[in-house]
Amino acid sequence: MRTLIVLFLLLCCVFSAHAAEQKQNDLGGMEPAQALEYMKETKNLVIVDVATRRWFATKHFAGAVNIPIENISRSEALELYRGLPPGRPVLLHCRLGMIVPGAYQTLKELRPDIPEVGYITGKPLFDEYNHWYETTQQ
Repeated sequence: MRTLIVLFLLLCCVFSAHAAEQKQNDLGGMEPAQALEYMKETKNLVIVDVATRRWFATKHFAGAVNIPIENISRSEALELYRGLPPGRPVLLHCRLGMIVPGAYQTLKELRPDIPEVGYITGKPLFDEYNHWYETTQQ
């Protein structure tokens, strides 16, 4: 019985050490040109636009999810963050890179199951990405 307990404790240590090794890759802020290249190279990327509904309706990245943090309550925003698909990389942005750092910090803390997370520090390159997206998705 004592041997089984010791074996169980050893297995728990091994599994918890392995789980601790699987950390989220924190990309931090990326300049718009760097982010554009990342977007083109990253499979299954979830692009999250945290700008207002009005700005999202004006222009956005193809396939982006809008979580308009200035139009909704914090609890609504948290619920939308929780609804993002697990196991996929996420890149957040706003329009000038001013409100997105807070959203980025919140998402990192709330969703450790997202393997890679970053944000765009300046004005997103919508036209360049959308043109690339249109030509590669056909």
